[in-house]
This record gives sequence, C-alpha cells and structure tokens, in this order.
Amino acid sequence: MYAQAAIKPNPLLRNDAYGIVMRGVQKCTLGCSSLRGRKRLPLCCIKLDKATDPTCGTAGFLISAMHKMLSMADSEQQRKNIKKKQLHGFELQSNMFAVAAANMILRRDGNSNLECSDFLAKNPAQVQMKGATIGLMNPPYSQGTKADPSQYELSFIEHLLDSLTVGARAAVIVPQSSMTGKSKVEQAFKESIMKHHTLEGVITCNTDTFYGVGTNPVIAVFTAYEPHPKDKVCKFIDFRDGGYVVRAHVGLVEGDSAKDKLQHLLDTWCGRVEAPSKFCVESTVQSDDEWLHSFYYFNDEIPTDADFEKFIGDYLTFEFSMVMQNREYLFEGSVNDGKTE
Repeated sequence: MYAQAAIKPNPLLRNDAYGIVMRGVQKCTLGCSSLRGRKRLPLCCIKLDKATDPTCGTAGFLISAMHKMLSMADSEQQRKNIKKKQLHGFELQSNMFAVAAANMILRRDGNSNLECSDFLAKNPAQVQMKGATIGLMNPPYSQGTKADPSQYELSFIEHLLDSLTVGARAAVIVPQSSMTGKSKVEQAFKESIMKHHTLEGVITCNTDTFYGVGTNPVIAVFTAYEPHPKDKVCKFIDFRDGGYVVRAHVGLVEGDSAKDKLQHLLDTWCGRVEAPSKFCVESTVQSDDEWLHSFYYFNDEIPTDADFEKFIGDYLTFEFSMVMQNREYLFEGSVNDGKTE
C-alpha cells in the first residue's frame, strides 16, 4: 500500500471487504452501461469502466477489477482495451510498485498504466484526464497528524474523488475512526467532501478483516462531483457478521453461510429486499455525524448481562486500538478534567 507499513491486508480481504463491491456486482449492473443508469448501485466494474487505485500496493484491487471486467467482455478487442486502457494505478514505494508491475505483467496487462509516484502530489485535474469512472482504494492507516494532515484517510478520499470523472463511483476501505472525524482537520475534510461529492453509504466489516492487526475496517462508497443533497438518504450496514470465522494459526476463513450473507448484503444495498434496522439503517447525514451504522441505529431492546459485557469489551478494544494508533485525542474531554482514565 501507499507508504503503509502499519497495515498488511489479510489475503481474504477481497472475499470480505472489497469482495462486497467486486463479487456479485454483475447481478446489480447487468444492462447498466451508463453512469446515470448506475446511480443507485454500490460499484460497477463493467466492461466500459476505467478503474483506478491511487494506493495500489501489489495491485490487488486492479487485478480484481480486471477479472470482473474481462468476465463481462464480449470480444477480444474489448478484452485488449480493458488490459491496456482501462486500469490505472499509483504506488509510492518502489518495492511495492515492482510487485504490482510483476503481478499485472503475469496477467498480460502489460504494466502500461502503473506509475511509481506520489498520488497526493498529483494535480486532480490531470489525473481526471485518465477518465476513471471507478475508484478503489485502501489508503495507509493512521499516518495523518496535525503537522501533516494530508496523510489522513479522509484526505486520500477527497483527493481520489477530485481525480475521478463526474458521476464516478469510489469504494474505499478505511478504519472506523476515519468516519467519525472528531478532529477539526478531519471534520473539515468531511465538510469539503459533502460540499463537492455524495456519500452513498458505509458498510461496517468484520473486526478481524485485518486479522491480528486490531483495525476495525469499513467500506465507504461515494459518487464523485455530485454535491451531497440535504435530503439524501444513505445506507449504513452492519456486516460484522459476514459469515467468516477466525481459525487459529490461519486467520479469517469463509464459513458455510458467507456466500448467502454476502448475497443478502448486495440485495439490501441494491434495494431488492428490506432489512431490519439492526442490519441496515437508512438516514440523512450531516458532516459532523459519525458515518457509521452504530451512530444511526437505535436499539430499543433491553440488553442482557452478556450484551453489556460484550459492549464494554468492544469499546475497550476500540479505545486500545485508537491509542496504539496515536489517536487518543478521540477520547479527550470524555471524562473528568479532560483526561482519559
């Protein structure tokens, strides 16, 4: 990943996180070849799209996008265009770039559209000329500071959206903390994003997606260059129980119910089925909201002792994770004298 030493994605991430937006999408997008026709869909890597990953790492996103588009191609010429013209990536670290280039070459992409460069230093208007209609990104985590706010995950999101074409879709995998945006700098990023782009929804993923790291990831989906309407209803989904289980010395593995639960997620997102509020909440949003299911969900059920113990355990795990990522400021002012206990 782009200058990302702290997080090493689990190989099964594509099945749990970006698999949500890459697998099964064909069922949602069949026949929708225009951006306007895909307005209500989470992400659509169809054969005419151009996909970009500004922090491509080893090119996992681009390879997945390429396979999806190739599976929908009708001719050999379309397949050539997909490989040569419709996949673009940036990677800052030269060693990661070399692996990405090798991965793409092995898949006969030709490595023609990968750049070893700093995406944040690029002029969005110039990147936009590539014509990307799909943005996929897993930016570096916990690199932003008050001294260097450009490294916040929200900064990467805004820069990506600014670099896409009008009406393009972006799906990003980021930690939950980036969707809270408690610092003034992060709040400013959220306000700017809503001023120029639209938040479609956020999916909370399995807490063990990055197994052994302690990061709680979410998938946030946006539409570029369409200012967020005040009456826009977004979807916030709790997909922590996605059918994946942790096995000792192995990590996250697909369980028997994983495929059915993924299909239910896609059906819910695409509006084919209704889901209870404990799974999906639909709500208007403000920039100072926490863009998470847990923020909008109201549980009127009386919790059991086991529920209470689990809640406290989850909170302490989250607080410890944030402190380890130098984000203890999230808890300032929450207890006596503005200090955490």
